[in-house]
Amino acid sequence: HNHATFGTFNNVAKINGKVVQLWARIMGAVPGSRMVFKSRAFAAKCVREGCEVAFRIAGVDVSRVDTLMVNPSTEDHLRSYARMDVSLDTFPYAGTTTTLESLLMGVPVVTLRGSGASCAHAHNVGVSILHQVGLQELVAGDEEEYFKIAVELGSDLARVAELRKTLRERLVMSPLCDGTRFMHHLEGLYSKIWARWCDRVEG
Repeated sequence: HNHATFGTFNNVAKINGKVVQLWARIMGAVPGSRMVFKSRAFAAKCVREGCEVAFRIAGVDVSRVDTLMVNPSTEDHLRSYARMDVSLDTFPYAGTTTTLESLLMGVPVVTLRGSGASCAHAHNVGVSILHQVGLQELVAGDEEEYFKIAVELGSDLARVAELRKTLRERLVMSPLCDGTRFMHHLEGLYSKIWARWCDRVEG
């Protein structure tokens, strides 16, 4: 296809006004682009309509916005990622499962680093995930950089296609999927905690 489709399967409760405004700007800068959402909440007509109204107010023709409901099976759900070229992470409450699913299914994710009062796990989990798979270039330091990264990806589907070829392997081969390494680290922490407790009791 010739036009980019941005998307997010994050809970719609994470999509606030600032997120809508930024995503609308991105769509405006990438001619012909579309946006696809998927959430359990879209089972309610009022939620679907509320999402469409928010984008209409932000200047996006709602014919470019697709709202999908949850699939009955995990297989069907994961297959839905084929409908998007670039996954846009929410902020300040970033995705975790949806970010990992996107990468597993070969969809690059753009995320925003939190700082100051927003510097919390809920905001920066996407940053951590992308660093673990070697995609630091998709981590934005501010909204303007987020805009720039997303527009560049949406305007270069050949680059997206190349990324798609490597994302699943990057994820699977990363520390995120190395259970043995994780357990060694966890057991080491347990040992340190136990030793610290013993020192206190003996002291």
